[in-house]
Amino acid sequence: MANTGRISGKDVYVSFRGIVISGDQTSVSWTEEGDLVDVTAADDAFHYYVYTRKDGTLDLESFFDVASSTAYNACAVGAEGTLIVGPAGTASGRPKYTWSRAVVASRGMAIPFDDGVTWPCTFQFSSAVSEGVF
Repeated sequence: MANTGRISGKDVYVSFRGIVISGDQTSVSWTEEGDLVDVTAADDAFHYYVYTRKDGTLDLESFFDVASSTAYNACAVGAEGTLIVGPAGTASGRPKYTWSRAVVASRGMAIPFDDGVTWPCTFQFSSAVSEGVF
């Protein structure tokens, strides 16, 4: 099986509100879920669900240093704006995922005595994703 189309996370690009927040990240991942309503009737043998709408979050974790404070400050809890992810970087033709409205749901900082300082951030999607290319 050919493996030339595989990518690694080293090239990921993430921007929020026009500010690049990737570069020193340790991980970026997102999930989308469907809200389901249980409309099971008494004589149904199995639960019967109806899809109503989509929901999702993106989790980012980065190392923290003086240079990353701009990204950290841009991701204040409650901040909202456009979130763009390029899993394979920003070269022409590479995939691009855009949420026109995302809200920072949480942000923190981990300061271990014997390891690098990191800051996790969770974005709550508040719009559908637009899939395209750079």
